[in-house]
Amino acid sequence: MTPTRTRIAFWLRFAAIIPCLLALPVFALAGWDLWAWALSAVLLVANMAFALGADLLARGRSQVMQVGVMGVGLISRAWLTFGALFVFAWTVDRRIGVAAAAAFFVYFTVDMVARSISHVLLKDRGSDAPAGGAA
Repeated sequence: MTPTRTRIAFWLRFAAIIPCLLALPVFALAGWDLWAWALSAVLLVANMAFALGADLLARGRSQVMQVGVMGVGLISRAWLTFGALFVFAWTVDRRIGVAAAAAFFVYFTVDMVARSISHVLLKDRGSDAPAGGAA
């Protein structure tokens, strides 16, 4: 694995920060509540921390275990975050909750795609060979 692939894979883990930062002036110019942007940004950081924890938990495990940990982590992050946003919209402020959910949906999608690409870049190419040594 080349150092360039490793660096690209590392920085892809932070790709969702770009649409988050771009959303701030969009929220401001559109006159939307900046608390919604702040809520979505905080949830993004929390999700990234949770994903990092899942990455650390999966490291050194079998490939099946890694896929399981990453899959459960991805689904858990989505359900917990959107559940929290639903409760927030229902009980605190509907406009802020819905705007934060829409923004977070974009961030989460970018994060999911970028993390998938990152995992592919970091995959050990030696494990692609079929059993028995035949290529």
